[in-house]
Amino acid sequence: MSKNNVVEIEKDLPAHIEQLNARMKHIEQIAKTVEMVAEKGFSVAEKYVDNKAKQEQLDLELEDKQHKRMILVLSGLLSMVFVLLMTAMLLKQFELVKIILGSTLAVGGGAGITSLFKRKDR
Repeated sequence: MSKNNVVEIEKDLPAHIEQLNARMKHIEQIAKTVEMVAEKGFSVAEKYVDNKAKQEQLDLELEDKQHKRMILVLSGLLSMVFVLLMTAMLLKQFELVKIILGSTLAVGGGAGITSLFKRKDR
């Protein structure tokens, strides 16, 4: 290399170093920003998963309560029908027994008892 080239390079060296330092600062700032965004994104994803798990648990509890309530109502209705049937049989009202059984089956079929026992798809 000629002496002129070396002198020019030495003159431009501080400017190149300053440019390099500025670029390094920008790169460090970008790295910090990416790290911060990644941390916040992870915390948001973690909160989402926690909330989803809590909501699923609440849905299961609600479904269990509804199922228990349905079983209690059906048990009560069947008990009342049984008491009516036994009372009618003790009074030897066999036509009334036929009417009660027919009405119970008609109401049960109309209410869609089979749909009560089917589990909802999620």
